[in-house]
Amino acid sequence: MFDVKTNKAICVLPWVHEYKQSNAKSAPCCRSHRPFSSNESVTKLRQSMLNGIREDICKTCYDSEDATGTSDRIFETVDWIKKYGTPNIDNPKMQFADIRFDPTCNLKCKTCNPGESTLWAKEKGVSVQIDAENEIFFNNIKKQDLKKIYLAGGEPTYIKNYLSFLRELYKQNPECEVVVNSNLKKLPDAWKIIISKFKNITIVCSCDAIDILGEYVRYPIQWNEFTKNVDFVSKNANHLQFNLVASNLTAHKIYETCLWMKNYSNNIDITVLDKPTHFSEKAVPYDVRNIYLENLQKCLKFPINVFMASQYRTRIQYLIKKYKAENYDKNLHMQLKAEIIEQDSHRKLQIKDVDPFLYDWIFT
Repeated sequence: MFDVKTNKAICVLPWVHEYKQSNAKSAPCCRSHRPFSSNESVTKLRQSMLNGIREDICKTCYDSEDATGTSDRIFETVDWIKKYGTPNIDNPKMQFADIRFDPTCNLKCKTCNPGESTLWAKEKGVSVQIDAENEIFFNNIKKQDLKKIYLAGGEPTYIKNYLSFLRELYKQNPECEVVVNSNLKKLPDAWKIIISKFKNITIVCSCDAIDILGEYVRYPIQWNEFTKNVDFVSKNANHLQFNLVASNLTAHKIYETCLWMKNYSNNIDITVLDKPTHFSEKAVPYDVRNIYLENLQKCLKFPINVFMASQYRTRIQYLIKKYKAENYDKNLHMQLKAEIIEQDSHRKLQIKDVDPFLYDWIFT
């Protein structure tokens, strides 16, 4: 039933997973192309998947498979069934929750937006609110039924409800798989304690570049403190995984970033940025793309965890293909330039002092 090779539409998540965006809208998962529309539902989606029909709402994964041969649909389904078995298709039950409700964040990452970060919102002079409906839903999750919980933000270590939830979850269901997506800028003592307690916890560390470029892209992270927190997690959490967002600000140094990551973990996941589009390869002029390609080529033989190796190399190959084949769009280049100027006007780090290569091609 859940053979991802035979059925090119099927995914385990609609039978076990509940995902809510921080606007009270639901979707099959966080990778979904968009939330459910008024005439869509998870029940209809399940039936379409059983019939092998690829619905538009899940096109992010389907497009990825068509381009690279792999996707999160495949990864999540294989991983879930390996760990927890095939779900009961006649009696679906929420066993995996990802409920977003609080955009409190201590960073304003270059490719993020004010809706996902209170620090970004403050810079832009806009107001973002906690989603009260989602918060109530989160607080009423039946912890004893969970097999997996995913905590993202904002920044989880700044969201008080998350810590309270994990403390109670440890009492009721200590075997539950916990995944926390954190920037690790700060790691309070209370979080160090809870990380050390759970025996099945993964800290997914968001890191796109190292040293001063890392600080610039995920501003205002402090590299030395961040490194200390990564070191703590590598020694005290059950599992540390890096998630690297490959944009046109980071892909030219992706090999060096992966080398640094390998000091702490062999688990490296690559996310190929597709929006905002001006941070993609389409904004990069043809005459400098060889720098990106040379760096990406070095990653093809990079040693990595066997479980993640196929996905890692497939995404590197996908990036290589995009930097070779995608047409240059001057309008996107100008949008990128304008965005960098606007963002840097509010921040201490300036691109000209951080990365001469980026400064030259963006501003020349």
